[in-house]
Amino acid sequence: MNKRNLFFALTVALGVASCTPKVSVLRSPDHTAVNTVAEEKSEASNTAATNANKDNKFNQRNIALLLPFQLNQVAVGTLDDKDVKRSALALDFYQGFELGLEQLAKKGASFNLDVLDTRDNVTHVAKLGTSAKVNNASIVIGPVYPQEIKSFGASFTDKAVLQINPLSAAMPSEYNLPNLVSITPPIKSHANAIAAKVAKEFGPGDVIIIYNTANPDSRQFLTGMVAAIKQAKSTVNVVSVSTIAQLNENLKLGGINYVIAGTTDKTQLNSLIDNLTSKYLENFYAINLFGHPLWDRYDFSSYADFANLNPLITSESNLRTWSAAVKSFREDYNSSFGVKPSDASYKGYDAAIYFGGLVNKYGAGNIADKLTKEPFTGIFSAYKFKHNDTWGFANESVFFKIYRNGSFQLQ
Repeated sequence: MNKRNLFFALTVALGVASCTPKVSVLRSPDHTAVNTVAEEKSEASNTAATNANKDNKFNQRNIALLLPFQLNQVAVGTLDDKDVKRSALALDFYQGFELGLEQLAKKGASFNLDVLDTRDNVTHVAKLGTSAKVNNASIVIGPVYPQEIKSFGASFTDKAVLQINPLSAAMPSEYNLPNLVSITPPIKSHANAIAAKVAKEFGPGDVIIIYNTANPDSRQFLTGMVAAIKQAKSTVNVVSVSTIAQLNENLKLGGINYVIAGTTDKTQLNSLIDNLTSKYLENFYAINLFGHPLWDRYDFSSYADFANLNPLITSESNLRTWSAAVKSFREDYNSSFGVKPSDASYKGYDAAIYFGGLVNKYGAGNIADKLTKEPFTGIFSAYKFKHNDTWGFANESVFFKIYRNGSFQLQ
């Protein structure tokens, strides 16, 4: 089934051709191992069902998956490419998640899966937070956008149920939800990983230079960097600079120059790389350049000597396209949906394997205690959670990519 056909099946399942909008649940198309519930109920029966099942929810395997399909925007009787494109992120995550549950089902697990359309609407998602299908859930996956996460978190009052944030990379402290589990490592996790690596590699005669610029990404990435490095190794030599001239004044010939830059501004990057390259070529300074994870999106091929700066960044992804596990997933995904998986597809699959596996193994009421104790490495993501009583669980697991052969590649 290709993406367009799957999307059509989902719109039919949601009843979007109806003139009256309604809070509905998607059925997993052709899903034999995961049961779904799609009956519409009145508010009175919703409340009764919620109260009746409240004590039993953790003994069940009810998963509520909240994604922004925005099927309410599909015109009556029509379906075109813009409808599919608008819902692509939700479709990709959903499809990956479903394949993950199917993989667990092959090993004997079973779940009740309710998939709800958040419509990318904060008012609607707040209503979902009080719905029976959500309040009967043993675990909630979603929503995916920051404003929806805040709106849902405010209306969903049962903080004993984990709310999984599957895609947003915002700092968990922005939400202050004690039951929130953020899968995507926030920028602070990336910065802490760089700090720990630089501190570990630092030796006598070396210098660590923090290159601060007036760039929002730079400020966010580098705030607290010096403290993090010092915490990892108090004896390091760290200096902070804000201009190229100051940077040059602190470069050392006798040791390794660890230069940490967080800017994503192309003009600033161009000046920095040109300067460091010239210093390397003129005097053979030993330079190890550490950058922002967003550098992975940039093309550095025009810098002929960029690799000589030993550029290194962090990444949330451990996707090794050549591995047998990834190849198998791609084949299954293409066979099931007629398209190639996206990053969201991989993340959906990993989320299903990890959280579905924990629910299957321990029961939904016990998995919060396991999150900080059971790390996970999937085909795309890895999880190593740190807990905070105020803002829940944050993923600290990132990977390193080094620049070689014209691109950043996993070490």
